[in-house]
Amino acid sequence: MERKIKRTSQAKKPLVLIAALIFFIISIAPSVMAHCPLCTGATIVGVSVTRSLGFDDSIVGVFVGGMIISTALWADKILSKRGVNGNGALRLTSLIVLTTVLTLVTFYYAGLFGRGNSFRIFGIESILVGSLSGGIFSLGAFYYSNYLKNKNGGRPMFSYQTMIISLAALIANAAAFALVF
Repeated sequence: MERKIKRTSQAKKPLVLIAALIFFIISIAPSVMAHCPLCTGATIVGVSVTRSLGFDDSIVGVFVGGMIISTALWADKILSKRGVNGNGALRLTSLIVLTTVLTLVTFYYAGLFGRGNSFRIFGIESILVGSLSGGIFSLGAFYYSNYLKNKNGGRPMFSYQTMIISLAALIANAAAFALVF
């Protein structure tokens, strides 16, 4: 009996450590975050509504990918303003991976993809394909906007330049998915 108790308590040690880490992160996090449960919940509702309207999940996934990239860029900007130094590319990549994992785990538990899902493109969940494509287009639009800013002496060429370029890229990407699938 003692061995079972020790094994059970040893098995709970990682859970306690994870819970402590989550509590620590929540305690130092700002009171308002762009990637919050409400945003993810709204995206889940959006996928459900678009499914009922007959849209493919890849179209919504494009905008989910844009949300993932914009959230990671937003968090990276906050961290750099707060003086978190280090390799900026590594920090941004880590934030993109973290935001992607948090979003997709939430989608999995909400039942938006998994074994029973018939929404697939070439055998891959269509929301994942759309999210990857939307993320790539969104990141490309961000870097293109920065290129235009640098070419113009560090200033945007027009108001809301990054947002307009990103939205145009996402809409073009979603239109391509709508035409193909």
